[in-house]
Amino acid sequence: MKKFSKLLLILLTLVCFTNVKAETLTEDSTDKSSDATLKDVVINSEKVVCTDYVCEQIIENNDINKVVITYKTNDEKASVSEEKLEKDLTEGLNEFKVVVTAEDGTTKDYTFKITKKVLSTDSSLKKITVNGTEVTLKTGVVKYNVDVSYASKKIEIAVEPNSSKAKVEGFTANKISYDFFDDKKEVKIKVISEAGDITTYVLNITKREEKDATLKNLTIKNTKINFESGVFDYEITVLKNIDKLEIETVTTDSDANVSIDGADKLEFGENTVTITVENDENIKTYTIKVKRLESEDNTLANLKSLEIEKYSLDFQEDKYEYDLKIGDDNYLVIKALPKIDTGKVEVTGNLDLVNGSIIKIKVYYDDETFNVYKINIIKEENVQKDNKINKIVIIIVIALILIAIIVLVIIQIKNKKNNSSKGNKSKKEDMKVKKETLISISDDEEIEDII
Repeated sequence: MKKFSKLLLILLTLVCFTNVKAETLTEDSTDKSSDATLKDVVINSEKVVCTDYVCEQIIENNDINKVVITYKTNDEKASVSEEKLEKDLTEGLNEFKVVVTAEDGTTKDYTFKITKKVLSTDSSLKKITVNGTEVTLKTGVVKYNVDVSYASKKIEIAVEPNSSKAKVEGFTANKISYDFFDDKKEVKIKVISEAGDITTYVLNITKREEKDATLKNLTIKNTKINFESGVFDYEITVLKNIDKLEIETVTTDSDANVSIDGADKLEFGENTVTITVENDENIKTYTIKVKRLESEDNTLANLKSLEIEKYSLDFQEDKYEYDLKIGDDNYLVIKALPKIDTGKVEVTGNLDLVNGSIIKIKVYYDDETFNVYKINIIKEENVQKDNKINKIVIIIVIALILIAIIVLVIIQIKNKKNNSSKGNKSKKEDMKVKKETLISISDDEEIEDII
């Protein structure tokens, strides 16, 4: 019994020891932390909140090329692979990692994603429009002189930056307007790039004194009109197939507005087309009375008159062929006037005229409507013979004149030779007389010496 009691006591002792050991082990294992998280994460002096162990930041300053990342562990007994990160930045996404180890050995990988944006520094303008007129911009030039209509009471400016990320201070949707009651105004346009660079454009806007409401030029396709800027009423006739007028105008003042009424649909017979030019307070109206023919009329391509210098011609508008006797002319001076003032006249075959030559006078009303007048040349034979005789006589007279000149030249040459020989003979005789005189003088001197 005593042995059994001792054995039981031993067993109880062992059980108690085992329980105490187990409790001690349990207490030791629960005392170690598994916290592997970070707090107070700061990237380049800016506190950042991390989500799912990822910490992100976007850098929009082009001048920042480095990043400094600091942090603390939530558990003081936790450790990190690097106490602080100092890294160089490249454009775009940059990723850096830190491993956090908890007291109990648990690890977590923290990822820092730093995105460096490339910001545009372009603060220039591609386009400036003032009251609908575009200003011609030059690279590097920011000051411009602009003029607007004298009647302008407002200035409306629209701009277009070169970079879509640039902003224009004070503009809404790149547009702005100002009251303009004075004659001059300075407008400054401040353009700010994405990166913060600033360019200021200066517009010196003045009112001009242009109020001219006239046309500088007016043309009608396939129809001719003798336009003059100061003439406001016209009359023209068009063929049956022309049912509208295609009118082009050029205003004297580029700011003037033009409106055309009545040209889109021409009725047969009489039509009226008006062209109104408006510039500021001034309005001028050009009126064109248009007669549209109901049938084709080729007589519009006739001549009104035909005259030939030196010769008489019995001209008739509807007579298209004539015989004309002429002298020895090589060409004729022809004056041909079209029936319609806007018509065009072409003359061919009027050079090197001979007997049988044909001169053609082509009269155009338009490109498709024309008539041709013919003049058959007849050179009179008597005139031709007389002309030949006259030519022969002229040749003979010229020949006689040449012969007379030659004879006169020969006579002059002979006279010069005769005069030359006579002169030589007289010179010899003079020398002989002088010699005899000298001899006589010397003889007298000898006589005087003897005396």
